[in-house]
Amino acid sequence: MGVATQRVVGVTEQKGADTLALFASLLSLPTDRYPPLNLSPQKQKENTIAALADQVALLAGRHPVLMIFEDAHWIDPTTLEVLGAMIERVRDSAALMVITHRPEFDPPWAGHGHVGALTLNRLSRREGADMVAKVTGGKALPDEVLDQIVAKTDGVPLFVEELTKTVLEAGFLKDSGDAYTLDGPLPPLAIPATLQDSLMARLDRLSPVKEIAQLGACIGREFSYELLAAVASLRDNELRDALQQLVNSELVFRRGTPPDSTYTFKHALVQDAAYESLLKARRQQLHTKIARAFEERFPHIVADEPELIAHHYTAAGLDERAVPNWRKAGENALMRMALAEAISHLSRALELNDTAEPSASRDRQELEIRNSLGTAYMGLLGWTAPEYERTVAPAIAIGKRLGGQVAPAATDVGTLANLFLPIGFCRSSQMGRRNDCRGGRRKGIRYRDFWPCRRGNDLSLDGRVHRGPATFGTCRRTVRF
Repeated sequence: MGVATQRVVGVTEQKGADTLALFASLLSLPTDRYPPLNLSPQKQKENTIAALADQVALLAGRHPVLMIFEDAHWIDPTTLEVLGAMIERVRDSAALMVITHRPEFDPPWAGHGHVGALTLNRLSRREGADMVAKVTGGKALPDEVLDQIVAKTDGVPLFVEELTKTVLEAGFLKDSGDAYTLDGPLPPLAIPATLQDSLMARLDRLSPVKEIAQLGACIGREFSYELLAAVASLRDNELRDALQQLVNSELVFRRGTPPDSTYTFKHALVQDAAYESLLKARRQQLHTKIARAFEERFPHIVADEPELIAHHYTAAGLDERAVPNWRKAGENALMRMALAEAISHLSRALELNDTAEPSASRDRQELEIRNSLGTAYMGLLGWTAPEYERTVAPAIAIGKRLGGQVAPAATDVGTLANLFLPIGFCRSSQMGRRNDCRGGRRKGIRYRDFWPCRRGNDLSLDGRVHRGPATFGTCRRTVRF
């Protein structure tokens, strides 16, 4: 293992083994060869991000490295952390990182001395015409057609490319060898006015395979052959032919060979065009089929990426199936200390759970969601944050509706925090030892009784959120409300 490890990560055997254990956990790989490290979730996250950044620096120490990240405006919080760590780590390395994003995205690394920004403006008329010529293979278009393409695309490269292809596929141009000519007057409305119309025109001309593009669009920007085959009502050879037509049209790109292939829409707008062409009812049917295919055939998705299932059930309008998956996704993120993602998933679960008919089952679900969401807010913002209070405050009323049940751990400590604040931020090691820990006695409850509650908070603040609930359980038994 020593030689293989050094070849993979370029470090000593022991550090390499630790790094591979981190990567195995990140990728949800079997851990029999690389057993998990005994780390708190927060420390596991920090070490994993550092190891990823180290890998880039190690590679750049051997030969120049080029890394390209597209559409950073859609990045999730944890990946943003990883990218920031990589940018900091390669400051003096032979590495070039190219990151594209829309103008509204505010990159946190913009102030770094080794980072530069390049704003891409729209294409000029000449540049637009040059791009048209590249798409046509150097064959000239009639002036009136070229003028309309350049005018309607307004210098947007994707629109220039797609509208030119739409015109070439429309059938009103004749290939005369070294140029395209018109047989007669340019037909009215022959050239679409918008990118959406242009993409739809291309999809419509691929009518035999349009449904496969629509199904792929429901899955996402990227989709696998395996999942598509599980959902599509086509025989294997028919599905392969349909996908090959989409690849030939350059609307999607393929990696690998079926059945071990993955397809990616050329641009998010291509996916959007295919998706928006579906009627709502049909769209919901497809999302339901996709979610059920995940549950029945992809157990690793059920275990590791329940947010995918939750997304499809939400889009299908099946909130009662979506809620437990959003909740599980939030709890998974919480265990990884991906607190921003945990809050996002659990907030979605809470929102959808509120749409259910009032019942004891709905209330119990809400308590559990608020428990995890409160823990996430406490770990990210602290228990004095208003977001935390808004999350845990309704727990008492819900508990009363359930017949006096005590709220879960995180909501208990939130309620107790409201009773005792302002106690200040003395650590639990001081609780019970000093009666003057920024406050004195209140409501007849001794501070030593409150110690387990503060100890649970300390564990969360130290990145050991997963150990907090057991301590909060002692808090719940000691201090009743």
